Amino acid sequence: MHFEMGSGVAVDAEGIVYLFTRDVEHWAAHPLAMAEKMGKSSISMFDREGEYLGKWGPSDERGFALGAHTIYFDDQGMLWTTDRDGHVVKKYHPDGTLLLTLGTFGEWGDGPDKFNGPTAVVIQPNGNIVVSDGYWNSRLVWFTGDGEFLKSVGTWGCGPAQFNTPHALAQDSSGRLLVADLCGGNFHPYMTVPGQIAEHRTQPIPGCVSRIQILDPDGNYLDEWTHISPLSLAVYGEHVYASDKMRNLAILDAATGKEIDRVENIAIYIHQMAMDAHGDIYTASVYPEHAGEKRGVDGPSHRRWTRSANAT
Repeated sequence: MHFEMGSGVAVDAEGIVYLFTRDVEHWAAHPLAMAEKMGKSSISMFDREGEYLGKWGPSDERGFALGAHTIYFDDQGMLWTTDRDGHVVKKYHPDGTLLLTLGTFGEWGDGPDKFNGPTAVVIQPNGNIVVSDGYWNSRLVWFTGDGEFLKSVGTWGCGPAQFNTPHALAQDSSGRLLVADLCGGNFHPYMTVPGQIAEHRTQPIPGCVSRIQILDPDGNYLDEWTHISPLSLAVYGEHVYASDKMRNLAILDAATGKEIDRVENIAIYIHQMAMDAHGDIYTASVYPEHAGEKRGVDGPSHRRWTRSANAT
């Protein structure tokens, strides 16, 4: 099976792998034309051995996903997707039934019912929903489990609890929020329409570095780890797995951020990682070509690494 852009990957409790994909034609399209192209986004399912099980979300379904970004399972087995260019976060039953939509499809903004480039979502133990409204709002947004707005946290910047581009979210075993905050990730004027990005946000922030920010469950700043340039995060046990500089895997102690192990060059542009119940690692590699490095449209958009018995 052929996927040009592996944007998202998630694994359910039974080990079924869900892939959230888009194509090169979509990402090369000007946003004013994307509403017609619709990105050919789909969600495909595979078993643990890679056997294709089917898909849902046909590519020509109006409103399914304008810009597939990331995908997650919550503890109840429900599937969540973020649509960066459609500006919505959706909750689905695994059979494809839409259960909840946060945001307004195709409309960007910064109020309680609008996003501007959402990137990730987590469900907290108390049932609250946290969305990283990442590319052009630089904030985290809290909702009740029913989708009622609670609050937003963060502004554009590089200080504590400020964000440049919050691109990924994870929770550790104590409920702390881990935020992968990219420096310069919002510099995508070619993906936006006039007025969507404030002019001052198109300029770099002096001293800005990519980092992992650690917040308490209410969004209060606790700490940050600046030795990692993360694009994606996953937690397994007491370890945090972070894609570092887009192609490397760093394994960190969840309590301290200390680097325990590292694997170099596991993929090109690791857009999202996921872990299954066995601790196997799955990656989605979004670009066929990035920074001059080519995997080619025929190269693997998704990969799996099997955990050995003595692995970290």
